[in-house]
Amino acid sequence: MHRIRLHFLALLLATASALAQTASAAERKFSLPDHGYFVIRVPSDWKDQVRQSPNRLPPTITFGPGSGKPFQVLLTTLWPATKDRPPLSRDQLRAGVERDARRVKAQAVESELPLVGFQGQSGPGFYFAATDRAPKPGEFKFLTQGVILVGELTVTFTILTNDGQELIIKQALDALKGAKQEGT
Repeated sequence: MHRIRLHFLALLLATASALAQTASAAERKFSLPDHGYFVIRVPSDWKDQVRQSPNRLPPTITFGPGSGKPFQVLLTTLWPATKDRPPLSRDQLRAGVERDARRVKAQAVESELPLVGFQGQSGPGFYFAATDRAPKPGEFKFLTQGVILVGELTVTFTILTNDGQELIIKQALDALKGAKQEGT
């Protein structure tokens, strides 16, 4: 009986912690040249940095910890070359992630890197996860990489973590599922 109470207490604390993380999320809005805004809700303690390429090319948005163990979430928002060109299809998105998985597989612990499909607020997405076979000091051990359609945007993402940071991956994927494009 005592063991059941301890298990219940641990479950209750884990749930409260997850709810606290969700409750402390903040909406971030990033300006895109001639394409409105990319809007994503991430934990409020995540710090962001935007690397804007010259010539009005798509930016790369990087999230990392405000404090604590390092991690990186990198997002690149890509848009069609011309307004009359449609966004990538579900099959094109999947094929691109499959190509990326094949490239990563040689350095991964896993012999297979299955794709995971998911649905965002405004479009489909795909990703795979891999463990680096031999990370060097200062490098990340785990990679989650993929793409999601957000409005007219194709958002590529890379999530880099280490042991004990499974929550970061979940938070990043949940944020991507809720991402939107405004003002197009």
